[in-house]
Parts: sequence; structure tokens; C-alpha cells
Amino acid sequence: MSDEGIEEGLGRSGATELLPPHVSADFYLWLWWKSEEDNGRFAIDEGQGGVEVYVDDRIALRSTGEERPSAVLTGESPATTPEARAAVAGGKVPRDIRLYVRREDRDYHVTLRGTRVSIAQAKLPAQVKSGDAAEVLYDRMFLYEELHWIVACLLRAFAAVRVSAAWRDEVVPRMARWAALDEARAGG
Repeated sequence: MSDEGIEEGLGRSGATELLPPHVSADFYLWLWWKSEEDNGRFAIDEGQGGVEVYVDDRIALRSTGEERPSAVLTGESPATTPEARAAVAGGKVPRDIRLYVRREDRDYHVTLRGTRVSIAQAKLPAQVKSGDAAEVLYDRMFLYEELHWIVACLLRAFAAVRVSAAWRDEVVPRMARWAALDEARAGG
């Protein structure tokens, strides 16, 4: 699919229904790994700068082939715990992931959920402190659109890597070493 096709697909309602179920787990794991590998910095569409993305306060993990989460890690920085990496090294994959996203001076919190990469529990920055109802509404609409756009950019960046030879040859081995490193530290 061309970049235009990917962009058009992500802009349509229900476009993520086309994703095979394992791709969302790969996407969530890639976000987690890359946020730690690159100190949370992600480049987004050319000329648009970048964003910071970190795993926030919740990760739901499932066993491969199952839909329901079998482990839910919560609290401050659950992604950095030895238990989280041991679960990944043991074959569990993310089903839901709560992210902290920062673009310029705006902080978002959002849960990406399930096989369709659904946006849930979005907490938008409070940009307009006062003003008429229309101004507040338009501001909130802009922020929600920006969050959706950021997730789409991240998914496009992931898709470009996922379909490249680098995925199999470089990224997957690096992610496996990343997961195994903390499992070894945890004594697993």
C-alpha cells in the first residue's frame, strides 16, 4: 500500500479493522520498546516536528492466541518493572497500553485498546481556561483531532518499519534482547 493509501486508510472510520489481530500487539510492543530505546522521542510526519511517547500507568498483557488480558500491570511506570519484561520474554503481548504523549507544550494521556487500536480514556490538555462555549468546544475538538493524528502518525511509522526487511533483520532481534535483558536482571 502506498503512503497515500495508508494515510487515507487511517483517516477513515474503521480503517484499523483491516489490521490482522497480531499487528496491534506488535504496534504496542514496538511503541513500548522504542519509547525506552529512543528516550521517548518519535519523529512524526515530515516538517511536523516530533512527539515524546512513554508508557504511562497501565499495560494489559495477554497470552498469544487469547483475547482477554492475563496480566494487568498498573502504577507508576509499570513498563519499567522486571515483571513487565519477564512477561514479554515469556511470550505475553500487550493488549492495551496507556500512553503519555507530549507534543510541544501539550500533554495527552490515552489508552490504545485491543486489536483495532481504539483510542480510549483520552485525557486532553486544558488549553482554554476561559472563553465562550464555542471557543472551548473548538479548542477541545482541535486537541482530540491532534491526538488522533499523532496516533495515526505513530501507526504509519510503525507500518513502514513492520513491512520492511529491517523488521525481521534488526528490530525483532533488538526487541528480543531488550526483553531478555530485564528478564535476566529479574532472575528469570
